[in-house]
Amino acid sequence: MRPLRLPSGPIGRIYAATLVISIGSGAWWTCWAIFATRSVGLSTTEFGFGITLAGLIGLVVGSPLGYLADRFGTREMLIGLGLVQGLAILAYALVHDFWPFFVVACVAVMAERSGPAIRIAVISGLTGGPERLHRISVNRVVSHIGVAGGSALGALVLYLDSRPGYLALIVLHGVACLAAALIVVKVPHVTSLADRRSKRPMLVLRDRPFLLIVGLSALLALNWGVLGTAVPLWVSTRTSAPVWIVGLITAGNAVLIVLFQVRVSRAGATVAGAARLGKYCGVVLAASCLAFAATLHGSGAAVVAVLLLAAGLHALGELLYVASGWGLSVGLAPEDAHGEYQGMFGTGPAAALMLAPVLMTTVVVGWGIAGWCTLAALFLLGGLPTGPASRWALRAGQHRQAVVPAAAS
Repeated sequence: MRPLRLPSGPIGRIYAATLVISIGSGAWWTCWAIFATRSVGLSTTEFGFGITLAGLIGLVVGSPLGYLADRFGTREMLIGLGLVQGLAILAYALVHDFWPFFVVACVAVMAERSGPAIRIAVISGLTGGPERLHRISVNRVVSHIGVAGGSALGALVLYLDSRPGYLALIVLHGVACLAAALIVVKVPHVTSLADRRSKRPMLVLRDRPFLLIVGLSALLALNWGVLGTAVPLWVSTRTSAPVWIVGLITAGNAVLIVLFQVRVSRAGATVAGAARLGKYCGVVLAASCLAFAATLHGSGAAVVAVLLLAAGLHALGELLYVASGWGLSVGLAPEDAHGEYQGMFGTGPAAALMLAPVLMTTVVVGWGIAGWCTLAALFLLGGLPTGPASRWALRAGQHRQAVVPAAAS
């Protein structure tokens, strides 16, 4: 647990801000669907349509916001996103029908989805070498601890299931976002393009190998929809296993991430190492899909054992995916473009999160074993080409570094 002690200085403040905002987020994610349908009065269709469009908007603005962060300061952008998210969350208390909810959700989701990428860009700007990936890894562990604590608070709000309880949660989450922004104010300014008087255009949209890696990452990011959507529905409708096993799987996943994310990420400190983790990730996630498929119509202790095995493989795949993504996205980004590269890389997971519910319900749960096999094939498609794609990206990066000085002269 030694790496989890919050250090003093700028990185410690980033961790503290992450912990504060994650507690509010964990509580809110647990409750917001119920709040929207029971307290605001939306139908499930309206809620699903609204958050899907909000997620699409968050997907589109990620890279432009990253470029603006590089130009004017990643720390300043992180502060701004925290303030915007906090005010948007507080505005949920004032909505009573679909369109106000949709407008508020668009703003809140945009800030929420963009924040983690900008936070990584700030850490990248404050650190270097092997320390950089270690600090990013610890930040994710801190985030999971906060989400776990917030989820317990959200469970209490769901137990009360009253509008005053939901309103109190909204205030808590909104104030947490604002507090996180104020904590980041004390973080030093990260040198920006404006400081360098650089007027370069966006780079990432012309970096074809990096865009390919973003696409591969999006396929692997579908793993985040497995535990959230596929496993609960699969266990309850396609097996005779006790439903409480879903809670055990989810809790076990969180514990494994907290215990092992930092040490697994050490293997992704180089681009080559991160690419290997991406390849292993695809294979492990595919194996977890086949294990889940083997539980069809299962019952008794045997199906519980196979479910736990599948969940363990899935947790390992998630650890490898996150470590690989950090190593590739940070290692392939030019030093003055961490904001836009992290913003673009974040569009892969954002797209996966947007599409995962439909894919998991219609293909995986709907098709049964064929659905799990299809998902396994998608994971292999996302993982196996990571090595060649990363080598292409490295060659392209070396060429870009070689021609930029000549162009500048």
